[in-house]
Amino acid sequence: MEECQKLGLTKSIGVSNFSSKKVADILAFAKIPPAIVQVALRWAYEQGVVVVMKSFNKDRLKQNQEIFDWELSAEESKKIAQIPQSRANRGDNFVFENGPIKSVEELWDGEL
Repeated sequence: MEECQKLGLTKSIGVSNFSSKKVADILAFAKIPPAIVQVALRWAYEQGVVVVMKSFNKDRLKQNQEIFDWELSAEESKKIAQIPQSRANRGDNFVFENGPIKSVEELWDGEL
């Protein structure tokens, strides 16, 4: 995908719906830095998570990058952490008995 972007075949590249392990595996060799809403970005940053920002609007991208000069309160962080997690698409359609991924648990590296 990085080569496609360099050749001008795509404007942007990115990943979504990957487990943390798979994202870490990708980031280990990716050359183009990852390119995501300020509160969500700040919360993820405070959790020690690598955040990915993307926007085609330069002003919004600049706003998204302004997460380093403020902090969420302990109460705000706690409220965000209590939001139930769910996946709209578990990925069942990527699981095949004879395929490389045999179960949804394997697809998500046990993070379901």
